[in-house]
Amino acid sequence: MGRYLIRRLLTAIPTLLLISFVLFAIISLAPGDPMSQFAANPSVPPEVRENIRRSLGLDQPWPIRYVKWITALAHADFGYSFASHVPVSDLIKLALPNTLAVVGVAFLLSLVLAIPIGILSAVKQYSIFDHLATTFAFVGFSVPTFFTGTVLIIILSVNLRL
Repeated sequence: MGRYLIRRLLTAIPTLLLISFVLFAIISLAPGDPMSQFAANPSVPPEVRENIRRSLGLDQPWPIRYVKWITALAHADFGYSFASHVPVSDLIKLALPNTLAVVGVAFLLSLVLAIPIGILSAVKQYSIFDHLATTFAFVGFSVPTFFTGTVLIIILSVNLRL
């Protein structure tokens, strides 16, 4: 089991690096950049736009920016939020307790529901209950999470006022 986990980790790390590289390249090679919104604003002089581009590193080739980004990520330097004007790590620290609470409750709820349903489906194999549980599981995995989340928010918060 230990070898299996080590093998999986050794394949997961290069896979994540490759995916991040491809996505970074796609985003970098797409037309426009974060400064394109300033281009339409005549009150921002071109030299100010160029200084901002330079400070963001947008004047460098995208492979160099990728190496700088992945290095900063490895050092847990997530940068600075332009919307909130605080370091991104502070925003993560602020949201992490609530996120862990919600994820923890969802995980425990899924265990409490899934284990008995799985045991009952195994004991009563090919029964109506087994077919319904299997169908419900497949439908649950097929529906996009953003849709499921929106429906659950409406049901739980609006209708049931939880």
